Amino acid sequence: MFESDCAKLQAEGVALVFAPTPEEMYGPESHRASTTFVEVPGISEKLEGRTRPGHFRGVATVVSKLFHILEPEAAFFGQKDAQQVAVIRRMVQDLNLPVRLLVGPIVREPDGLAMSSRNAYLDPAHRKAATVLYGALMRVQALADAGEPNASILAQHGRQVIAEEPLARLDYLEIVNPDSFDPVEDVGQGATVVTAAYLGSTRLIDNLVLHAVGQSSGAR
Repeated sequence: MFESDCAKLQAEGVALVFAPTPEEMYGPESHRASTTFVEVPGISEKLEGRTRPGHFRGVATVVSKLFHILEPEAAFFGQKDAQQVAVIRRMVQDLNLPVRLLVGPIVREPDGLAMSSRNAYLDPAHRKAATVLYGALMRVQALADAGEPNASILAQHGRQVIAEEPLARLDYLEIVNPDSFDPVEDVGQGATVVTAAYLGSTRLIDNLVLHAVGQSSGAR
């Protein structure tokens, strides 16, 4: 994986890769139980945080260390991991870190499936069924573009799309504030639709940014 990632970066003209070992980042394994952590409470316990306890603590800790070591002017993240972006954005704001966060749009396969390393674990049947996440987001987007502001109604329609696919098992589909990840009642001023589902043993996530009723992005 590391070699293939480096080859892709080289093809894009990247001249330098910083790839420290776990020992360099965290010290000897025997000392890691006492490592200092960075936590972003609230956001970190919701949705993905419920499924993966401690995950965002690890993310915030390692990203803060990388920011400290490299002192970048800007850091680039992907919209597909919307909750991770919210956690890091809050951390940067709260700690007054001098770095700009730039979020790139979701990159999708021709059939709409969000690109992810996890897609390689899907067998052909589950790979075909996995587009149901994109279909659910498209259903929400269509209703929002038609003027439906009620988040509960929009989410219900999105969940129904996934429920109709027998190979998919819904984990969640929620409509939340993009900064706090608290549920919203009305999407009239914008919101983020986030979803996760299992296709066999593979768990996929996806999301859609609703800027306002009638103005959606992130799913195309």
